[in-house]
Amino acid sequence: MDYVSALALGLALAMDAMAVSVTCGMGNGRKTQALQTAFLFGIFQMIMPVLGWSIGKVGSGIIAEFDHIIAFGILLFLGIKMLSDAKKQDISGMTLSSTKDLVMAAVAVSIDALASGIVLPVSVKAFTVMQMMEAVILIGFVTFVLSLAGYAAGMKISRIKPQYAGMTGGAVLILIGIKTLVAG
Repeated sequence: MDYVSALALGLALAMDAMAVSVTCGMGNGRKTQALQTAFLFGIFQMIMPVLGWSIGKVGSGIIAEFDHIIAFGILLFLGIKMLSDAKKQDISGMTLSSTKDLVMAAVAVSIDALASGIVLPVSVKAFTVMQMMEAVILIGFVTFVLSLAGYAAGMKISRIKPQYAGMTGGAVLILIGIKTLVAG
């Protein structure tokens, strides 16, 4: 497995979660809420790539010859989407008052992880189940840490701009897509 690409993908995927965590910290400010937010975001960032990978396995024989081109297209799309979404983010502070709200936010910030799971084996060279598990655990851990840090930053600094995190994540996804296309 390519651990550098897996870490970079984890960082890119975690940027949305971190940005939401910053805004949650700005609007809420409870330490128990910070842990719950980071935990749920990390878990969903682990679950969604596995679901995407499962979906991708069904059609893997059909797309094997073109998988690097498809990976590039998906990562490019997700990167552009993250860049676009980052420009629209409201930084006034988001209050998620219930576990249901947090779960909905966790699903929302991990949709890109679902799509990336389809191309995860190609983009990080995770071709066995064990390598796949290593990759998703790394992605989940990175998301947990960045979400916790983002929440703490939001609690302390109300003027931080989470758009920059989303823009960075989008740029990293595009770069991973280009690397996957070139490596073919």
